[in-house]
Amino acid sequence: MRRRNYLSVILTINAALLAGLLWVQVADQPLLAGEASAQSRTRPPLGEPPIVPPNAASQRAEMISELKKLGQSMEAIKRQLDSGVKAEVTNLDQIDAG
Repeated sequence: MRRRNYLSVILTINAALLAGLLWVQVADQPLLAGEASAQSRTRPPLGEPPIVPPNAASQRAEMISELKKLGQSMEAIKRQLDSGVKAEVTNLDQIDAG
Protein backbone atom coordinates (compact mmCIF):
# COMPACT_ATOMS: atom_id res chain seq x y z
CA MET A 1 0.00 0.00 0.00
CA ARG A 2 2.79 2.40 0.89
CA ARG A 3 4.55 1.78 -2.42
CA ARG A 4 1.34 2.49 -4.34
CA ASN A 5 0.86 5.85 -2.57
CA TYR A 6 4.47 6.84 -3.26
CA LEU A 7 4.07 5.96 -6.94
CA SER A 8 0.85 7.95 -7.29
CA VAL A 9 2.42 11.01 -5.58
CA ILE A 10 5.44 10.88 -7.88
CA LEU A 11 3.23 10.45 -10.95
CA THR A 12 1.06 13.40 -9.87
CA ILE A 13 4.10 15.65 -9.39
CA ASN A 14 5.48 14.52 -12.75
CA ALA A 15 2.15 15.27 -14.47
CA ALA A 16 2.02 18.75 -12.88
CA LEU A 17 5.55 19.54 -14.00
CA LEU A 18 4.82 18.34 -17.54
CA ALA A 19 1.65 20.46 -17.63
CA GLY A 20 3.68 23.49 -16.56
CA LEU A 21 6.28 22.78 -19.25
CA LEU A 22 3.56 22.43 -21.87
CA TRP A 23 1.99 25.72 -20.74
CA VAL A 24 5.33 27.55 -21.08
CA GLN A 25 5.95 26.06 -24.52
CA VAL A 26 2.48 26.75 -25.93
CA ALA A 27 1.32 29.97 -24.29
CA ASP A 28 1.93 33.29 -26.07
CA GLN A 29 2.77 35.07 -22.83
CA PRO A 30 4.26 32.58 -20.35
CA LEU A 31 3.04 33.04 -16.80
CA LEU A 32 6.46 33.09 -15.14
CA ALA A 33 8.46 34.90 -17.84
CA GLY A 34 8.63 38.67 -18.17
CA GLU A 35 9.60 40.84 -21.10
CA ALA A 36 13.27 40.87 -20.14
CA SER A 37 13.61 37.09 -20.07
CA ALA A 38 14.78 36.77 -23.66
CA GLN A 39 16.57 38.88 -26.23
CA SER A 40 14.39 40.44 -28.87
CA ARG A 41 15.26 39.48 -32.43
CA THR A 42 13.23 42.19 -34.10
CA ARG A 43 14.66 44.50 -36.74
CA PRO A 44 15.24 48.18 -35.91
CA PRO A 45 12.42 50.55 -36.90
CA LEU A 46 12.49 52.09 -40.35
CA GLY A 47 14.77 55.09 -40.61
CA GLU A 48 17.16 53.89 -37.91
CA PRO A 49 20.57 52.47 -38.81
CA PRO A 50 20.93 48.69 -38.58
CA ILE A 51 22.48 47.25 -35.45
CA VAL A 52 26.13 46.43 -36.14
CA PRO A 53 27.74 43.75 -33.99
CA PRO A 54 30.88 44.85 -32.13
CA ASN A 55 34.24 44.16 -33.72
CA ALA A 56 36.10 42.01 -31.20
CA ALA A 57 39.46 42.33 -32.97
CA SER A 58 39.44 46.12 -32.83
CA GLN A 59 38.29 46.05 -29.20
CA ARG A 60 41.18 43.73 -28.34
CA ALA A 61 43.68 45.94 -30.17
CA GLU A 62 42.39 49.00 -28.31
CA MET A 63 42.64 47.20 -24.97
CA ILE A 64 46.20 46.09 -25.72
CA SER A 65 47.25 49.64 -26.57
CA GLU A 66 45.62 50.94 -23.37
CA LEU A 67 47.37 48.25 -21.33
CA LYS A 68 50.70 49.24 -22.89
CA LYS A 69 50.06 52.88 -21.94
CA LEU A 70 49.20 51.76 -18.41
CA GLY A 71 52.41 49.72 -18.24
CA GLN A 72 54.47 52.72 -19.35
CA SER A 73 52.78 54.88 -16.74
CA MET A 74 53.51 52.32 -14.04
CA GLU A 75 57.16 52.15 -15.12
CA ALA A 76 57.43 55.95 -14.85
CA ILE A 77 55.98 55.85 -11.33
CA LYS A 78 58.38 53.04 -10.40
CA ARG A 79 61.35 55.04 -11.72
CA GLN A 80 60.27 58.02 -9.65
CA LEU A 81 59.96 55.91 -6.52
CA ASP A 82 63.29 54.19 -7.16
CA SER A 83 65.06 57.54 -7.58
CA GLY A 84 64.02 58.41 -4.06
CA VAL A 85 61.08 60.18 -2.55
CA LYS A 86 61.77 62.80 0.07
CA ALA A 87 59.13 63.29 2.73
CA GLU A 88 59.41 65.94 5.40
CA VAL A 89 57.12 66.37 8.40
CA THR A 90 56.86 70.03 9.32
CA ASN A 91 54.16 69.87 11.98
CA LEU A 92 55.60 67.19 14.22
CA ASP A 93 54.52 69.02 17.36
CA GLN A 94 50.86 68.91 16.26
CA ILE A 95 50.76 65.13 15.68
CA ASP A 96 49.15 63.26 18.58
CA ALA A 97 50.53 59.74 19.07
CA GLY A 98 47.66 58.70 21.35
